Amino acid sequence: MVRSAVVTNANDQQLIYEAYSNFVQGLFELTDAVSTTAPTLIDLDKQAEFRVPAAVLTVAGVVDALLFQVMGIFPTTTSYSQQTANQKTQVDTHFRQTIHAFHLATANTGSPYSNTTTV
Repeated sequence: MVRSAVVTNANDQQLIYEAYSNFVQGLFELTDAVSTTAPTLIDLDKQAEFRVPAAVLTVAGVVDALLFQVMGIFPTTTSYSQQTANQKTQVDTHFRQTIHAFHLATANTGSPYSNTTTV
């Protein structure tokens, strides 16, 4: 794994952290929107129950790798290091909640898990 160079300039750290925070906020909004529309997406396409969570897992893996690289930019002695780690944990939680939203949307029906033999 290639590690990112550590940024020591305080102004650069601030700019990178602000960009990171804005990206994380966008992820929160995206995952919340997908979570709240889970029942509608499943009504429109029954396979969304499986396809969307699978896609969310794929995106979560890519985002995870990206966030780890950005977290490595900050020296461990700065507050940015701790703050980015906390935000990454929150992002992980949002992705999990998005996946759970699809399971919960079907758990309230007579067949909580769709007929997987029908494609």
